Amino acid sequence: MTSEPKPPPPDASLEDFATGPFRRLTAHLIDQILILVVVIFWPLIFVLLVWWLLVLARGQTPGKQLVGIFAVRRDATRFGWGRMFIRENFRVLFWTLTLGLGSVADSAAILLRKDRRSVTDLVAGSTIVHVPSS
Repeated sequence: MTSEPKPPPPDASLEDFATGPFRRLTAHLIDQILILVVVIFWPLIFVLLVWWLLVLARGQTPGKQLVGIFAVRRDATRFGWGRMFIRENFRVLFWTLTLGLGSVADSAAILLRKDRRSVTDLVAGSTIVHVPSS
């Protein structure tokens, strides 16, 4: 696992650090593959659940951790476990209740908005960022 990522400086523009669609899609695909692996190899569910809970505290999902991105609030402070848990559960509910159209809406928002925030980000008050290692 990677070390804990650093949030952007408080005085920085989050648009300078906002993660583009490729990294976000890659993280999402990794998360979906991990879920598929767990469904096939169900004993791994405990391992994935522990990993998920550990990285949520850092504003990440396993997929976000593997590609080096994480969620921050609009003031550039890191999302904690509770906010990230609510954010991810809202996303799943949004995508499920809209029969998958929520994922299209999220993707379109990421591609069309200058700040690269999805509908999920707008509701949760988050921005997904990548801060290169110094």
